Amino acid sequence: MYGDAEKSTDNPLNRLPAPVTNLLKRAGGEATRSSSSLYLVGGIVRDLLLGRPGKDIDLMVEGNAFDLAEKLATQENAKLTLHKKFGTATFYFQDYRIDLSTCRSEIYPRPGALPDVKPGNIRDDLFRRDFTINAMAIDLSPDHYGRLIDLYGGRADLADGLIRVLHDKSFQDDATRIMRAVRYEQRLGFRLEAKTENLLRCNLPLLDTISSERLRNEVALWLAEEAPEKILLRAEELGILKKIHPSLRWDNKLSIAFRRASLLPDRANMESLYFCLLAYRLSENCLLELLQRLNLTGTRLDLLTHRTLEIKNRRDLLLKDSLKNSELYFLLNGYPLTSIQTNFLYPNPRRMRSRLRLYLNKLSRIRTLTSGTRLMALGMKEGPATGKILRALLAARLDGKVKTRSEEEQLALTLATNETSLQ
Repeated sequence: MYGDAEKSTDNPLNRLPAPVTNLLKRAGGEATRSSSSLYLVGGIVRDLLLGRPGKDIDLMVEGNAFDLAEKLATQENAKLTLHKKFGTATFYFQDYRIDLSTCRSEIYPRPGALPDVKPGNIRDDLFRRDFTINAMAIDLSPDHYGRLIDLYGGRADLADGLIRVLHDKSFQDDATRIMRAVRYEQRLGFRLEAKTENLLRCNLPLLDTISSERLRNEVALWLAEEAPEKILLRAEELGILKKIHPSLRWDNKLSIAFRRASLLPDRANMESLYFCLLAYRLSENCLLELLQRLNLTGTRLDLLTHRTLEIKNRRDLLLKDSLKNSELYFLLNGYPLTSIQTNFLYPNPRRMRSRLRLYLNKLSRIRTLTSGTRLMALGMKEGPATGKILRALLAARLDGKVKTRSEEEQLALTLATNETSLQ
């Protein structure tokens, strides 16, 4: 339904900074002068109503989005990027990303196919969306500024904490909505509406119709969430994980590993780390199948997961009763940090995790105080023997046999005069 304009004190637009609302008012005025209508739509409307505004402003135009975008970008002296393939235009205003698109309608020719698109009105545009809570709009025209357009009961579902599809064929039209449903459910602390959950379960086979790229993107969005372990647990309960690959499973050990990962002080590359953990228990063949399914063969994630598996397969060496620091160092040196962290975070035997922690926190940072240049200054010739001496010096330092530069140099001279010790 089309609601009345919100009272000024209740208008969700007032939760945006004043410069942004001023921009939206100007944009609505420009659209009206061009005989167009402008609406704030989708996730930003949902989040404003929840009191958690984001930084992405999505605007739909009943008219020419490119013309309006060019006017606004020129007024704000902002760089405008046109995405003609997708019919969208983007510019940045302060910390906000502003996306403008022309309202459109969509028809899906078959499950898994991309839709046939044609221009439409705001009703058409809202009907093509995934869930009721994402299918609301706010009118930005001067005469109706702040009016909520809620045709499918999205605001009531927000109040009730429900994720509900707009129609019974929603998952058939786009099966990635199955993965988005659990992402929104867990991000917002909502629950799937009963009929929606039943439709989701019935349409799980349609995940096989999704392209590798689209499926990979949805998995990446799961792992980029604040608490991906909640999404993955729910995906296990609903049978989604095994549709991505039959060997993917979620259990308490992975829950422990993901919680440990979330406590790491360095949050860089977290999605890669989470992916390596998710794939940790897969066999070589199953890992290859998963990487192919997600079109990740030859990517960095291919490398990281395989190197993770290599360390996992060296478990017996990492559990040896007697393992010198230097042996541990050369066992792990050269492996990507993410691959080592994955093996440490997973609930492996205590001894194995203790040694991985020792490498990560201490051994990986140890260096010799003597360089190759210094060895040549001491009379040694550049070549393979010098490299072997430097490796021997590092091993001695790791094992606590030398502590000072002079001790390293004395050991180097001894090794150089006794070349058989370098064999």
